[in-house]
This record gives sequence, C-alpha cells and structure tokens, in this order.
Amino acid sequence: MKNNLLVLTGLILLASCGGKKEEPKKKSSDYNLKNIKELIGIARIEPENKISPIGAEIAGRVVEILVIEGEPLKKGQLIMLLDDSVESAQVEQSTSKLATRNQRVFSLQAKVEAIKIKLEAADVEGKRDRALADAKAGTEKAATDSETAYNNLRADLIIAQADLQEAKSGVNEMSAETNYISKMRNKKRINAPADGMMLNWDIRLGQAIGAGTKLGDFAPAGGLIAITEVDELFAMKVKKGQRVSINLQGTKQTLTSGIVVYCSPYLSKKSIFSDRADNLEDRRVREVRVRVDNPSAVLIGSRVECIIKL
Repeated sequence: MKNNLLVLTGLILLASCGGKKEEPKKKSSDYNLKNIKELIGIARIEPENKISPIGAEIAGRVVEILVIEGEPLKKGQLIMLLDDSVESAQVEQSTSKLATRNQRVFSLQAKVEAIKIKLEAADVEGKRDRALADAKAGTEKAATDSETAYNNLRADLIIAQADLQEAKSGVNEMSAETNYISKMRNKKRINAPADGMMLNWDIRLGQAIGAGTKLGDFAPAGGLIAITEVDELFAMKVKKGQRVSINLQGTKQTLTSGIVVYCSPYLSKKSIFSDRADNLEDRRVREVRVRVDNPSAVLIGSRVECIIKL
C-alpha cells in the first residue's frame, strides 16, 4: 500500500513539474496596402465648371422672374427684371435734352457757314476799295470801312466757332450722361452669364434687394464631376486615368462610371462633408475629382459613392 502511494505521488509530481506547453504563435496578418484593389469614398456631384452665384449689381425691386429652376439657358438670355421705371424716365429726359443740344449745334454750324460767306465777300470788297483808294479812284474812308467790316466779321466767326465748339462739348456731355443712365437701366435686366441653368432662386417676386444681393445659383453648361476625398494612408495610390464606379450611396447599385481627372498635389483637412465648424477631427485627405461619364444619371448636389479601381 505504501509503495502504491509513493508511485501515485511521483506521478503527480511529474505532471506538475513537467514543462509548460507552448501556445501556438498567432499568424502574422495578411493585411497589406499592396493587396488593396479599390478605394471607396463619399463624393458630391458638381458641375465641371463650378456652381456660380449670380448677384445684382444695383439695388431695385424684383418685378419679373423669367425662367424657372432647372430650365436650360443660353448666354445673354434675359432671366430676371428689376423695376427700371425711374431709369427709363431719366433716359427719356436725357434723350430729349440731347436732341435740343444737337439742334443748337446744327444752328451754330449754319451761322458759322453764313459768316464765312459774308467774310469772303467782305474780303473781296475790302481789297477792291483799298485798290481804288491807292489809285486815287476811291476814298480812304471807303477802304477803311471795308477793312473794318471784314475784321468785325472775322471776329464774329471766331465767336461763332467758339459757341459751336461749346455746343458740341455739351452734346458729348449729354450723350455720356444718356449712355450712363442707359447702362444703369440695363443693370436692372439680369442676363445669363453663359450657357447653363439656374439651380435655384434666392429671391421672390416683389422683393426689394440691395446692390450685391445674391439672386441664386447658376450651373454653367458642361459635364459633371464627383468630388471625393481619399485618406492620407491611401493618397499615393490614386492616380489620374483610373476608372471609377459611381454608386448610389449605401448600396451596390451602379449609377454610372467615371474617370479620375484630378488629384490634389497636397493634403488638406477633411472638408467636403464637414458641416460643423467645431469638427476638430485630425485627418489629412487628398481631394480627387472624377469626371462622370453619364451626367444624366446623377443630380447636381447629390451624394454618391465613388469606387476607385486601383
């Protein structure tokens, strides 16, 4: 019995003193940047030529909005009218004054021509009377009177020519004033700056606006781009010319495709969807722009997923 107890005790000691079994080493991760085949980023759809705010150059009251949001426009097309009744009255008044001053110019031109004719006749008569006086066939008084009449007409011509020049200056001044008022009136007529469309109006009919007031947003004609941001960890993997699938956000539904046309040459703070000023997330990103192959498949301002094929 004693021997059996010793054997059992020895077995227990051997079991307790035996070497610890080594735990299996964890496999090193297979994760590697080189294995990444695509990058996914949230993007915003914008016109390729950027959205432009349209503003009023002059204060006024909105009397007519001639186009609706989303309607195609041609460059120079009239899109909105401000009340120009005051400017129109000023143009009419200025035009009337201009006509009066033009009439005075015509009158003075006729006067100058008449004096020139009289001056030529007086010159001939004065030379004749002087020749007669020198030949003792006429009197000195007659010659002197003829010369005096000639000199008086010459003085009258100088005065008339000065009056004519002053009248012409008045016409130029009034013409410049009429032109200025006309341009101010034309500023009450808002035209499309280029081919494109109005995305939205920020004003309403009858609203009084000040100079510089934003009227709405204008999208120039052209293609669309998707603007996304790539984290700095993957920034160097994105290059121009890479193909992109543009999907409905949060789904696998492909709306259209595109191609990378621009990669920012520097890293910046995350900005595209940082809606709050107190967002202090410390991230650096690279802006990437993708030209959309089929612009009709997406809407300006919508959010989509860009899957960049590496």
